[in-house]
Amino acid sequence: MKRKLMVLAAMLLIVSTALFAVDFKAVIGQDTSAGLQFSKTAPKGDVQTKFLFNIDAELDMDFNNGHGMLVEVNPFSEGSSVEFGLGVGYAYQDWLSSSTSMILGVGPKFTFGSGGVGFEIFATIDFDFHVSSSMFVRVGTGLRFDMGEFGDNNFGKTFEIDIPLPHLGIGWEF
Repeated sequence: MKRKLMVLAAMLLIVSTALFAVDFKAVIGQDTSAGLQFSKTAPKGDVQTKFLFNIDAELDMDFNNGHGMLVEVNPFSEGSSVEFGLGVGYAYQDWLSSSTSMILGVGPKFTFGSGGVGFEIFATIDFDFHVSSSMFVRVGTGLRFDMGEFGDNNFGKTFEIDIPLPHLGIGWEF
């Protein structure tokens, strides 16, 4: 029940802040990441790797002079469980040329799955190459710092760094 209330509160916050946005960008694409997992409890030098491929959707909102927020929705399957990621953060957009813009983003991301609610912090850099006045191709990467799952006895004992491989998406500005 708490999980449903948390998701509902997050959705209401997103909808209410979106009413003040001046410019919107919606992007759908792939999000491929390679990861390294470091454990505080494991013997020294114990590092595990992982590879993840999934679909990602993002909505960028510009409020004033390039400052705004981004909302990332990311359903994926890892192992035998299906999970759902929701990230909300600060976004800054700047135009590099008349057809290329750069978006920097940072914020928290919550992952909802059968094991509980996970928490991570993300930082992204994306480049949008505009092919028309409303359509663009996005290429980008970033970093994710996974802190673990709330309610799990291992929260804070493992620390995972995901380095997303360059992702590709298609988007529309409206």
